Amino acid sequence: MRFRQPQLAVALAMALASHGAVAEAAESTKCVGSAHAGETTPTPVDPYPLMAAGWGPELGNGFMASRWAEDWSGMAAHGRAPAGKFIAIGESTHLTLSSEIRVRATAADDARLREGDDVQQDQARLLVGADLRFNPGLRVYGELGAGVVDSRRDDAPASFANDISLQQLFVDVRDDIGGMLVGAMLGRQEFSDGPRQLISLGDGANLHRTWNGIRAYAHAPRVRLGAFDLRATRLGSGAFDERIDAGEKLQGIDASIIVSESGPNTFLEPFWIRSRQPAYRRANATGPDERDTVGARLWGRRGELRFDWVAARQSGQTLGGRRVQAWGLFSTQSIALSQAGWKPRLTAHVDLASGGGAYESATVRDFNPLYASSNYLGEAQFLGLSNLLMIAPGIAVSPTPRTSVAVEYGRARRLDVHDAIYAGGGRAYAGTETVTGRRIGDLARLTATWSIHRNLALRLNVEHLAAGDALRLSGHVSGTYAYVDTTFRY
Repeated sequence: MRFRQPQLAVALAMALASHGAVAEAAESTKCVGSAHAGETTPTPVDPYPLMAAGWGPELGNGFMASRWAEDWSGMAAHGRAPAGKFIAIGESTHLTLSSEIRVRATAADDARLREGDDVQQDQARLLVGADLRFNPGLRVYGELGAGVVDSRRDDAPASFANDISLQQLFVDVRDDIGGMLVGAMLGRQEFSDGPRQLISLGDGANLHRTWNGIRAYAHAPRVRLGAFDLRATRLGSGAFDERIDAGEKLQGIDASIIVSESGPNTFLEPFWIRSRQPAYRRANATGPDERDTVGARLWGRRGELRFDWVAARQSGQTLGGRRVQAWGLFSTQSIALSQAGWKPRLTAHVDLASGGGAYESATVRDFNPLYASSNYLGEAQFLGLSNLLMIAPGIAVSPTPRTSVAVEYGRARRLDVHDAIYAGGGRAYAGTETVTGRRIGDLARLTATWSIHRNLALRLNVEHLAAGDALRLSGHVSGTYAYVDTTFRY
C-alpha cells in the first residue's frame, strides 16, 4: 500500500471532523493539549495531550527522546530560551540546534548464557541536530550521529560502531484546520508510536533506529489519527554509507482516544501494523516474514493506580510461505503506597507471547515483537517476547526529587516445550527445543537514575538471569549484565 501526502492528510482531517461532539466534549472536560508552545519547557503546540500524542518518549524537563518533537519558540518569546535555541535568521525563519552525548560502560559475565563469555565494553553516542522552521507550518529537521565502542568493533553492529551517519532528514508540513493539527512528515525520521512491546526507537544502541517514508497525522482535543508508510534505514559502519532497505517495511494506521470523562488520564489506542522483515530468524531458518499485527492498548491512571495493557494478534506468512497465527498479551501496572518520603510504588508486569511451530512444518505460532523496546525485558536481551510467560513484581522509590530506584524479580516460563527459548532479536538458545521443562529462569533487575542537572543524568542498570532447568539441560548457564552511563542533552 502507498500513501500520498495530500489525500491522506485530508482524509484524516475529515475523519476527525466527523466527530461532531469532539470540540464540545473537550471544552467541557478540559481534555486539551497545548495551545501555545511552553514558556518554561520546550513543550510543542498540540491540541492532543503530549503524553499520548505519539511523538515518542518524554525524558523530563521538556526534553523528548526524539529531539525534533521539541518546540523552543514559547521559551524564546519569553526570553527563556538557552543559547542556540530558536535563533532568528530571517523575518519568520528560526534555527534550533540540539545535541546529545551518552557515555556508557558495560560489563557482561557469561554473555548469551555461555560459560566464560565475559565482555567489557565502553560505548559512546554522539548526536547533533538542527531544526529549521520557516514558519509555524513548515520546517526541515536534520540530524547526524556517530557511535563509538572501545573493543570488539569488528563484531559490533553498525548501530553501535559508526563513523558518522545521516540519522534524520525530513520535511514537516502542518496546519491548523478548525482546531485540529493536521500534517505530514516526509523523509528519514525516527518513529515510535504505539506499544513499546512492538515499536520503539531502539534506545539501547548508540544510534536510534530510523525509517524512510511518510507519516501523516491529525490531532483533535480528544482523538488523534495517524498513518505511516516507511522503509528501514540500513546502517553501515563507515561515513555516510547507510542506505534505504526497500525490503524492510513498516506500514499501518493507529489512533488514540481519550476515554475518561474527568480529564485526559485514560487512553484507548487501536492499531494495525503491517510489517515485512526480509531476514527474519526462527529455528534454523532465515527468510522473509510478513505479518499483520492488529490490537489495542489501554493505558492511563486512576487515582494512585497506573496501568498499561496491550493485546495483539498476528497473522501472515513467514519463512517460505508458512502460515502465521500468533498473539501477545502484555500488562504493566503500578500503585503508589505513599506520596510522602521516598514515595514507594509497587510495580508488576505480566507478559504472555505465544510460541510453537517453528521447528515443525505446521503453522508458526511464535509471536514476533517487531521492534520492541530494548529495555522492556532488559538491555542484556536475555529474554525475548516469544514463547514466554513472565510475571515480574517489583518496587520503585524516589529517595530524593532527583533520584529513583527500582527493583523487580521476574519468573519466566515457556508456553510450548517443543519450541525453543528465545532471547532478544528472535535468537533461539540452541538445544532448548530438544529438552523438557518449562521453567526458563528468574530475571532480577535493578535500575537507578540521578538527574544531576536539567541537561545531565546518570543511570545504573544491573540484570541477572538465574537459569532454570530448560536452559541448564541444554548446556546454558546463568548470566549477568550491568551498565552505568551518563547522558548530556542540550
